[in-house]
Amino acid sequence: MNISECFDFLNFWINKIQGAYYPISDLELITDRGQMSLYSDLQPKYATSQHIKDALAPFRVTWNFTPTDTISGYIPIPSNLNYLNLLDVSISYAISNRTLYAPVTMYNEDVVSTRLNSQIDPVTITSPIGEMVGQRLIRIYPQGSGYNGTVRFLRRPAKPVMAYTVVSGRVIVYDPINSVQLEWSEEWQNSVLIKALKSIGINISDQEVQQWSEQQSQQNAGGMNRT
Repeated sequence: MNISECFDFLNFWINKIQGAYYPISDLELITDRGQMSLYSDLQPKYATSQHIKDALAPFRVTWNFTPTDTISGYIPIPSNLNYLNLLDVSISYAISNRTLYAPVTMYNEDVVSTRLNSQIDPVTITSPIGEMVGQRLIRIYPQGSGYNGTVRFLRRPAKPVMAYTVVSGRVIVYDPINSVQLEWSEEWQNSVLIKALKSIGINISDQEVQQWSEQQSQQNAGGMNRT
């Protein structure tokens, strides 16, 4: 569904249950609320199944950092990448003209000092450890002159926007070019919209969603609702 169809879906149920229609700005707000609720449900389960990983795949970001990005072991993830949740950190280094890779094991702050003092499993520039010291700030040990590596994380889903123009003072004409669509796959869009409705006290079932979708398909086949 495009964002206009998503909002038609929401207003259909809002009108049916509450006898009202929400303006576009409110629909944008509750749709974003719905997608963030779904994200919060799925994110802790990210590594538990391929199905969940596929659901969150649109928000997976790979960012490569260099020594110029690391200052005394600190790696700030750029704010424009909309970081939300860390997946993994790795570094790369060269030995004898070969590029090797090593994972950066992330620890909580109460374990870092123990690991740094370990003689059995010492922390080295080719076997580093790390910790999150801020929402977008990673610290790598040992603190060298800088590292080359990769951070993988989940970013925030883009906030949906329905761009439109008003014709004759009342007719809303959808502008797909300047709109921001839901980034979720078609499979998960219904879940976003169900959660959006739930955020305003409307609870519907998957069966009701399916019935609505079938009704819309029949109307479109008959030449209706083609805008």
